[in-house]
Amino acid sequence: MLNYAMRGKKMKLKELTDVRIGLSLERKKANLASTNTIDYKALTLKSFVSSNDLGELPYEHFTASTKIGTQYLTKENDVIVRLRSPNHAIFINDNNTGLMVSSLMAIITNIFPNLLDSKYLTYYLNLQFTQNKLVTQGTAIPMIKTADLMELEINLPPLEKQQKIVNYIDAANQEIDLLNKLINEKNQLKTEIFETLIK
Repeated sequence: MLNYAMRGKKMKLKELTDVRIGLSLERKKANLASTNTIDYKALTLKSFVSSNDLGELPYEHFTASTKIGTQYLTKENDVIVRLRSPNHAIFINDNNTGLMVSSLMAIITNIFPNLLDSKYLTYYLNLQFTQNKLVTQGTAIPMIKTADLMELEINLPPLEKQQKIVNYIDAANQEIDLLNKLINEKNQLKTEIFETLIK
């Protein structure tokens, strides 16, 4: 049993969560001979792009030849890590449960809620210094090894402080999204005005 006094220290990820690799899709992919196929929503590279985790993540449809175990489907408060570059972690909210996770990704689940906030972990994994620790260089495609991910030491401030950090980053991400939207609208308006003036 984890001791309350351990808060504020560093702990390895494997001591705080369960980590596993997603499903090898080729084994379950339906072919023309398949009968009783099942359709699933699957996470893709595009699922890891947005900073705003309030809505539904982008996904693609995957037709499986048999039923896929729930251990390969997202559940609320999971953190999913893309193992191949570009490496990124995403938080699973209640809008994104039941999505299939491929073997290109790691599923971090059963996170101890009294010690580690899931969204804090997501942001922690996306820090550049964390990425530098995890990513294996010297290969054609930089990758994160699951063993290294499990051994990663997590800085654990008190839960209340973790949640304050999360609230700040959430607010900053919303502001960044709004600014990007305004920039896109301004660029579009600039183009429209220019096209009008040269007619």
